[in-house]
Amino acid sequence: MKLPAPPDFDFAWTLGFLAARVVPALEGVEDGEYRRSLRVDGQPVTLAVRFHPGELTVRSSPRLPPVKLRRLVTRMFDLDVDLGAFHALASGDPLLRDLVAARPWIRLPQYLDPFEGTVRAILGQQVSLAAASTMVDRLVRRVGDPAPGSFLAFPRPEAVAALGHQGLLELGLTRAKAASLHGLALADLDWERLRTAPAEQAEAELDALPGIGPWTASYVRMRTLGDRDAFPAADLGVIKALRALLPEPLTPARIAALAESWRPWRAYATLHLWHSLG
Repeated sequence: MKLPAPPDFDFAWTLGFLAARVVPALEGVEDGEYRRSLRVDGQPVTLAVRFHPGELTVRSSPRLPPVKLRRLVTRMFDLDVDLGAFHALASGDPLLRDLVAARPWIRLPQYLDPFEGTVRAILGQQVSLAAASTMVDRLVRRVGDPAPGSFLAFPRPEAVAALGHQGLLELGLTRAKAASLHGLALADLDWERLRTAPAEQAEAELDALPGIGPWTASYVRMRTLGDRDAFPAADLGVIKALRALLPEPLTPARIAALAESWRPWRAYATLHLWHSLG
């Protein structure tokens, strides 16, 4: 399928962002194409997206109806957002002005499977991107389902729950992360309701899960629920980027206060802060 893309879509940045977080059992970036497995209506599907000027070429196996495929890709890359309001805000902000001008057309990549996105957020706590990807890859290879092609589909919650605490420890997880993943797999969350719930309610429900604190809840809202105003104030990358911009001591509370002027675009501000780290 040929899908019209916003003329300003920064696919090169998106590929780099995804490549840095690739889980080989699930996805790959090669020769300008992003490929990954996902579940659609409960069934494993493999998706491939390639960029051409002004459009995306999208392939799926098995073949999906064009309307469904368009909806998936639009959400995956946040293609339907009008960035004009964010650029207007950034142009008047002394911290964001130069960052956004350097790469104005980046968009918020999102996980289509909220369980996958939350698992990846938990496994990404306090570790490098490479270490997080390794742990996710082990989990997928252990209990993922075959998908068309060479990938596996991300495990279902019941498969992760069946591993039990001991099975998760055997993957190399800490006791805390094993307990968090097991609790998440057993939780009965209505993800679609959370996607449309007020931010405070979604944050509170995520915070109530074992092992999920403010950073993880904000990251899940940002990358999984598509909340463009979610802001992980305690994120190490955010802190490092702001320290390079400001000569003052920074605490999570101070960072949260600075970010108030970025509403309702704080997730996009976060992307630009991350990008500023190179």
